[in-house]
Amino acid sequence: MCDLTTNAIVGDNQSKRISYLVCTNYYDELIRKKHLQAREEHERSIQSPQQRIQEKGLYNQKRKKRILLVDDEPDHSMVYKIVLEYAGYQCISYTDSVKALQEFRPSYYDLVILDIKMPKLDGFALCEKIRELDKNIQILFVTASDVYYENFRKQYYPEIGIDVNINCLQKPITNEELIKIVNITIATKYAK
Repeated sequence: MCDLTTNAIVGDNQSKRISYLVCTNYYDELIRKKHLQAREEHERSIQSPQQRIQEKGLYNQKRKKRILLVDDEPDHSMVYKIVLEYAGYQCISYTDSVKALQEFRPSYYDLVILDIKMPKLDGFALCEKIRELDKNIQILFVTASDVYYENFRKQYYPEIGIDVNINCLQKPITNEELIKIVNITIATKYAK
């Protein structure tokens, strides 16, 4: 690691200016390490399915489980994200369901948490689109009014109730309940 040195220079107006002499080798080394980490992650992602199965147990323990969270209420989205990250998950959140769909990556997430009532693209429609891209993804719906949305779901999306990879949570939900249900849902995915 480099030594950082400071030199004080006094100008005409008696102000002090501090300049730093920084060793560029230190920063080059940091960049090189980040580049190697990114390369290793990429190489792991392009392994054959057999190699992934062999390393599945070890690889899943190394990386944080990834959760995609889509809720049009910024406050809810922020609170869920903080709670889930505190519980050890990597949480990517969106308040725009269309943008979430555009940036969705198949086989990347371990769980998707969707609000049902959202503008532009509601949670059920987003679920259908995500399922077209990734058939095995676990989905957890969050809703405040289960009676209204249960009737809506039965009328427009009857197949969602049959799918065992889809569950529903009733708002309000405590932080502990959220973490417990997320833990169980993700554990079930890897138990299959």
